[in-house]
Amino acid sequence: MYRKSYFIFTLFIILLSSIKSPVYSQEYIFVGDPKIVLEEGNYKENYNTGMYFFYKHQWVMAIEFFSRCSELTRKKKKHFSPLTWSYIYSGEYIEAIRSISELNNRKEKRLIRLLLKEITSLGTKDKLSKKEIDKIVLDKKDIIKRTRANLIVMSKHEIIDYGP
Repeated sequence: MYRKSYFIFTLFIILLSSIKSPVYSQEYIFVGDPKIVLEEGNYKENYNTGMYFFYKHQWVMAIEFFSRCSELTRKKKKHFSPLTWSYIYSGEYIEAIRSISELNNRKEKRLIRLLLKEITSLGTKDKLSKKEIDKIVLDKKDIIKRTRANLIVMSKHEIIDYGP
């Protein structure tokens, strides 16, 4: 009984404190001049600034900073994923196709290949909006998930029938 009342009291205090000072989600803040970072910044500064512009949906600026990251290092490759997505969202599909080979994540490569195949097969001259691209991405993720489930079911049936 004591534990229950202690728990309720603690929960009440937490709720009361969150009402007085509301909790906000994390926001990426950039302070400084992007031109200075682009010219004189190191890999980390360019990556962080590129991520800021990526999350603000300023794809062209993000591409500039991620391209600078490519110039600064050959070992680190974590900037290639947001670079590829920036190319896709900005409508530069040829550049996105070129940067796929630099991605490390095999699942992400497969998803982006399917996405670009779908986008280029649409044949629209105008670039697609982020919302339209995200719908296609969700559809492709669903296709991958269903295909994986079907392969598992098929392999179970083949194992059952196996025998000399």
